[in-house]
This record gives sequence, structure tokens and C-alpha cells, in this order.
Amino acid sequence: MQDVESRHRLREHNRELAELVATKTELVSALLHELRTPLAAALAMIDLLPESTGEPFLDEALPMIARKVHRIDEVVAEIATISGIENGTFPLARTTFDLPELLAESGAAVTAEPAEGLVTGDRERLGQVFRRLATAVRAIGGDGTMTAELVGDQWRVALPLPARQATDRLFTSADGEGNATALMLARAVAGRHGGRVRVESAEGTPYLMVWLSVVQ
Repeated sequence: MQDVESRHRLREHNRELAELVATKTELVSALLHELRTPLAAALAMIDLLPESTGEPFLDEALPMIARKVHRIDEVVAEIATISGIENGTFPLARTTFDLPELLAESGAAVTAEPAEGLVTGDRERLGQVFRRLATAVRAIGGDGTMTAELVGDQWRVALPLPARQATDRLFTSADGEGNATALMLARAVAGRHGGRVRVESAEGTPYLMVWLSVVQ
């Protein structure tokens, strides 16, 4: 009897979880749709603005407004990509490549053990993830290094964090420099590659850890 009740509760829990995910997907789609129309109009108007108006205040304010609107447009596009990756509607390539070589292109100082190692997945998208994470970690005071280590059948890529950022609120605090989407993108892409992204601690030092499977 208890097994029957447990299976029933599990089915109910899975049904509620599926409904929650569907609601989130629908909400994100609706918000993106609502944002894109006014953004398109704002971007079109910005392209019509003169380079100089002769008014010092306007000449200083208009470029700043243009930069902010373009940044909003970039974030909207990135959220759409993240949402598509999470729900499986955004296709990811599948090739085999050398992970340490890819990490070396991130702009971080990379140490890898072993120095070479293959993974299978979307090289371009993973490259974007590690570039974004390296930039975001430096923005919150990280030292700009990255360590890759083969642990069993997974690669563990570690980015040292400042002690004050050793929580899952990484990049979302007031001084996060607007890089919250870097972590969202990393989690979505790593998840589609059978991996995970989380904050872990080793010998008292906090790290942002990215786990990826080796060649499958």
C-alpha cells in the first residue's frame, strides 16, 4: 500500500514539475514577444538620431541611451537562446574537440591536467560559455585563472572566486556587473552536455565549477 502511495505522490510531483517548467517556458516566450516589438521600434529610432545636436546635454545623453537600448536587445536575444537551449528547441552541434585547447581561447590563464583531452559537444557554444564565465569572474574580483582536471570520466573546470562571492548568488549581487546571464547560459549549455555548473569549495577556496563528460 505504501509503495502505491509513494508512486502516486511521485507521479503527482512529476506532473506538477512538468507544469511548472511549461509555465516558465510560456512566460519567457510571452515576455520576449512583448519586449521585441518596442525594442525594434526603439532601435529603429536610434538609427535615425543625428550624431550631433549642438546641445551638450543631448550629445552626451543620446549615445548612452543608445548603448543601453542595444544592451537590452543583446540580453533579450541571449535569454531567448538560453530558453531554447534549456527546452531543447535550440539545436547544438556535436563534434569532438580538445577541451584544454578550447579553454585557452577563453582569455583566462589555463592549467590543464592532462594537457590534452577530448570532449564531444558544441565547441562554439562551449567556447562562448567559458569566455563569458572568465570575463564575469574577473568582473567580480576573480584572479583570471582556470584549472581543468580530468576526474574519472568527467572534466572539472574550476574558476577561483573571491570569498565574498562563494554563494549561488554569483553575478546577481549589486556588483555583479550585469553578468547574470553568463551563469544562466553556462548552466543551460552544460546541462545539455550532461554536465553541471555550481559553486563548490576546496581547501577553503570557493570555485565556480563546470563539469563536462569526456567523449561519449
